[in-house]
Amino acid sequence: MKLTFTSICRIIVGTIFVLSGLIKANDPYGTGYKLEEYFEVFSQDIGATKVEIPQEIPDDVKNSPCFSKLKFEKQYEYKEIPASELSGFKKFLLKTFKYFHDHAQQLSIFLCVFEVALGLLVLFGINMRFATWSLLGMTIFFAFLTFYTAQFNKVTDCGCFGDALHLEPWQSFWKDIILMTFIIPLWIWNRQIKGGKLNKQEIFVAIGSLILMTTLVLIQFNWWFPVLFIGAFMLSKLVSGKFSDSKFQPYVTTLAIILSCTFFTLYGTKHMPIKDYRPWAPGNNIREQLISVAEVAEVEMVYLNKTSCEEVHHSTKEWSWLDSTFEANHLFYKQDKKIIKPAIEPKIKDFRLEDPETGQLMADSLIKNPGFTFLWLGYNVEKTNLKNMDRISALADYCIKNKIFMLGGTSSTSDKIDKFRHDNNIMFSIYQNDEKALKTILRSNPGLVLIKDGVVIDKWHYNDFPTIEKLQKNYLK
Repeated sequence: MKLTFTSICRIIVGTIFVLSGLIKANDPYGTGYKLEEYFEVFSQDIGATKVEIPQEIPDDVKNSPCFSKLKFEKQYEYKEIPASELSGFKKFLLKTFKYFHDHAQQLSIFLCVFEVALGLLVLFGINMRFATWSLLGMTIFFAFLTFYTAQFNKVTDCGCFGDALHLEPWQSFWKDIILMTFIIPLWIWNRQIKGGKLNKQEIFVAIGSLILMTTLVLIQFNWWFPVLFIGAFMLSKLVSGKFSDSKFQPYVTTLAIILSCTFFTLYGTKHMPIKDYRPWAPGNNIREQLISVAEVAEVEMVYLNKTSCEEVHHSTKEWSWLDSTFEANHLFYKQDKKIIKPAIEPKIKDFRLEDPETGQLMADSLIKNPGFTFLWLGYNVEKTNLKNMDRISALADYCIKNKIFMLGGTSSTSDKIDKFRHDNNIMFSIYQNDEKALKTILRSNPGLVLIKDGVVIDKWHYNDFPTIEKLQKNYLK
């Protein structure tokens, strides 16, 4: 029974960590952006203090006998604490968080590799002491992290499964607690789990992990690579367990796991994600991603009876109740809003493409443009990689000759845009946009998007900018 129970724990823990790690490794830049957000929050909490904003309360409210019974929602702002007033420990923490923030991308790569590798080690049943201690430590740390962000409403999405599954901090916290209930038995009995030899228990773990991974992909993630990935490793496990009794096998297997995870993660830093879960994914209609629906709500005006201080509620559907007699005997307190149907936010936000000189917005023209449109994006032109920029220049010339709409976007200032265009012979206009929105569209600086009739046809990392011949052959038909 103990073997069966620990095998089930291995299947659940190993499969979830492999899946979570692969989704993040598929988009390591996105994972890095989320880490930057966390470190910014921690730095703010340590290097700044929360100060209440004084509220302007009318004199008739202040002088009312009901004033002591009123409750006003407090508002706060953060004010930076001078470095001279910080303790040595807080200064150390601030420097640490700044260092992690500045190296978030490198940390992202390490965490992605580490997470997938630990999941595979558990499924293989090798180096279990190291794997279970690491998993327990990671889970406790992230449980604390998500509890903190949930309790103080700091980060709305934990990023545990990238853009494939958005979990709120409280959901992620309870996910970590549930995972811990399966990790603790593995941690307790880690010395007794030896998965090197092929037996019924190891076959059960291999098949069980493949079935669980397939189920998760079918239900939520719609990406078959994790199934193929884990299937290949489980097949190699069964084969190596049957034909090899070498004492070096666990070390060779561990090395193969680390190398394969590192290669996959590094691939994600050099190219577009294999599976794109974002609104600008190829095949998505941008026009549909911009649709929003306003909330349906019923608003009530809340007054206080000046004599009894009791609350009096009136709907705003009609105003016949509001007259001079009512106002003379009642004091306005607040508005109450009952949401009947919540608003549906657009999936694409803050996409503007503003002309730095005239303030004209070009996003609508791009979205509604019939036919082909090329969108070049470099969220920071000073950090833009100039590799294959000759292909962009050639594409701009081709678009001018063939009357194809092409434009660019960046978060840089107008003077830096002008310098970049001059230095690199850029023949299309570059407009300004929020950096975060541009990073959501592309994980590459720069990158290229091809759109036709409002539908994203394809996207390219700067390492993969296509030639004119390739575009004519595969797209511009």
